[in-house]
Amino acid sequence: MMEDEKMVNTIIFDIGMVLIDFCWKKMFHGFGLDGEDFEKVANATVRNQAWNEFDKGLVSVEEIIDVFAEKAPEYRPYIAKIFEDPTKMIEQYDYAKDWIRELKARGYKVYILSNWSEPTYHACLDNELDFLPLVDGAVFSFQEHVIKPDKRIFEIICERYNINPSEAIFLDDNEANVISSREFGLNTIHFKNYEQGKAELEELLAK
Repeated sequence: MMEDEKMVNTIIFDIGMVLIDFCWKKMFHGFGLDGEDFEKVANATVRNQAWNEFDKGLVSVEEIIDVFAEKAPEYRPYIAKIFEDPTKMIEQYDYAKDWIRELKARGYKVYILSNWSEPTYHACLDNELDFLPLVDGAVFSFQEHVIKPDKRIFEIICERYNINPSEAIFLDDNEANVISSREFGLNTIHFKNYEQGKAELEELLAK
């Protein structure tokens, strides 16, 4: 490899808890849920494996509400309320757009790879997801009907955008996703916070 060639030329970001805060607790407290009520609704929804399955884009909002309500039927009105305005549990981190712009200015390709539901995507497109026009491409699970950590979704983004996994770095807050993407061949960062994630990214980019 020539000395002036970059070992890494591509950065792939997860969205939730990397570029955007998933503040479901704040939303639930806003509903007036506390204590046992809070726990029951959380266990029926965001802590339910079906929450991730919803990101595959294979079931409707009505169907997923039915699934969640089976776990806590008496809380169905609260469960339904979650989907009335999903933007209330999503807040873009202040650094998100600047980080993407900085990497782009330095010549890196930047992509998005996220487990994301279709209703939330459309609700957030003009606000919390307004960094999407800045990136070179994006793959969302609901469009592909497959979710991380399934390696097929890493194949999809690499094939679609001609990404060489060995020349890309993937940042994700979920350990299972990090392990799977590393096994697939991507360079990885287990993201915990901006300071840590940025420092590890710069360390890898300097190699």
